[in-house]
Amino acid sequence: MTASIGNALFGRIALESFNRLSGDISDLQARISSGKNDPRPSVDPMRAAKLSAVTEQRGAIDRFKHNAELAADRLSHADLAMTEVQKITTSYQQIALRAASDTMTEEGIAGLRAEALSLRSALVSVGNTRDTMGLPIFAGFGSEQPFVDGPNGVSYIGDGGRPTLRLNETSTLATGLNGAEVFGSVRSQGQSRNIFDMVDDLISTLSLPLRPSRPSHVVKDTALFTPSAGRTPETLSFTLTGPDGSAKVSAELVKGAAGPLLDAVNAQSVATGITATLAPDGESLILSSRADIRMSDLSSTRPGRTPLGTLAPSDASGDVKGGMQSLRDTRLSADRMVGAFNDAVSHMASEHAEVGSLAALADSHAAVLTDRRLRIDQAVAGLEDLDVAAAITKLQSLLLTEQAAQQSFVKISGTSLFDYLR
Repeated sequence: MTASIGNALFGRIALESFNRLSGDISDLQARISSGKNDPRPSVDPMRAAKLSAVTEQRGAIDRFKHNAELAADRLSHADLAMTEVQKITTSYQQIALRAASDTMTEEGIAGLRAEALSLRSALVSVGNTRDTMGLPIFAGFGSEQPFVDGPNGVSYIGDGGRPTLRLNETSTLATGLNGAEVFGSVRSQGQSRNIFDMVDDLISTLSLPLRPSRPSHVVKDTALFTPSAGRTPETLSFTLTGPDGSAKVSAELVKGAAGPLLDAVNAQSVATGITATLAPDGESLILSSRADIRMSDLSSTRPGRTPLGTLAPSDASGDVKGGMQSLRDTRLSADRMVGAFNDAVSHMASEHAEVGSLAALADSHAAVLTDRRLRIDQAVAGLEDLDVAAAITKLQSLLLTEQAAQQSFVKISGTSLFDYLR
């Protein structure tokens, strides 16, 4: 049995075929124009799955590259700041060296003090440097100004953290140093010191009342020592040297109570050859010896930067017979100041080198990420880009098919009953 169709049904079927073929041709022409494969998963599920995976990886790499750029920018600001900190610290080193010279005039000392004060303001400003995003470089994880200048000196109110950024799937990179590391951890004379405290120490030695004081003094035979004690208990220590040798003397002091210090000096009489008696004022000690009396290496638990006492030649009754010399804490001596800023220069150079090392790592990560991005782009292109030659061949085939189908349709639809009867 043979099935037959009418002209109307044949025309409708042919029209649907022409529309479908025309749609395929139009879609293929559009893809040739864009140079991209059909992105629909239904066309090629395997290719779509691979494309989704590499596209996600490309997005992750883009985020890592952005982090690398942020890290490089922040470390660049840190590098500039550390360069300035090194310059300022070196300037303080030079000031300490010049101030240690016995040939400096009072005018010269005043000039050094003015320079030191100006550099102090600059150092605080550098410590509060911010990056392009407006975040402080040396505040750790904090976002507020890390250094505050108050009546007791410059205080660090940041934290001990190091901000980090992720630069790949498994590692992060610190984008700077915190202020406690850079400014508060200068190793000098066996202890960790704050650079701002060191600066204030230096400025105090260039100012009254510390400027005329000395870290040590020598008096012949008999001397009057007057400690500058306050009402708050403190521990005063010093080295006393006499004809028989030297000894360390240490005692707790309170204003008007020199008894403990008197006992401490006399306890070392055998070692030093120096004896002490209480002066009529009840606060000073009369030191007696058969030769020179030298007092040095003074230190006190009292806060502040003021002379710790005075030493002057006197008679046996305590009457001063010559110039009175004020004495300062040994950490404020010229030699200690020079040594402290030598240590500070070395410390800042080390911190600067660490910033440079972090910046080099950021650049290295950025180069690796650029290479990875190129490889991912190549993989995406292999999945997204159209094989134009094959597509054109297919387009020509579709166009030929369309043309043949149209010609066949015209020929068939134009045939009548009379054509079959002939």
